[in-house]
Amino acid sequence: MKSDVLERLLIDRAAGELSPDVQELLESHLEQEPAARKEAAEIAETLRLARLALAGQPAMVWPASRPSWRVPPWAWAMAACFVCGLCLGIFAVRGRSQLPLTAAVPNRETSVRAMADESGFWSARRFRAGLSPVSVKAENRIIWKSPVKKPELL
Repeated sequence: MKSDVLERLLIDRAAGELSPDVQELLESHLEQEPAARKEAAEIAETLRLARLALAGQPAMVWPASRPSWRVPPWAWAMAACFVCGLCLGIFAVRGRSQLPLTAAVPNRETSVRAMADESGFWSARRFRAGLSPVSVKAENRIIWKSPVKKPELL
């Protein structure tokens, strides 16, 4: 007997769908073939376990209107944080609308006059007095023509 035909007959036998004549022929074949008996026992056990698994639970049927994807919980949390931050930002901007938008810039003359009136160790007048004009002599000049070569003294 071919293996695919034997397998179909064993499945029908385990399901209780064989006619009595075919079942009697299959039983006589199983008595002669030990490998076929082993396969018949495996198929019967598989169908028994499948019946047990499906006995207590109804089949799951999804409604047609339900979408096939779900939004993960962390995405909802991020969206809630974004909305809260947006609301806080709007309220913060509304509260600042009463403040003046321009600021007064001090006049240059006032700042120069205040510096000129200073006297003391860190005053601008003392700093200017300490500056002396530095004369650069032509003989003290350094000429650097290339970053690879040493500079030349003139």
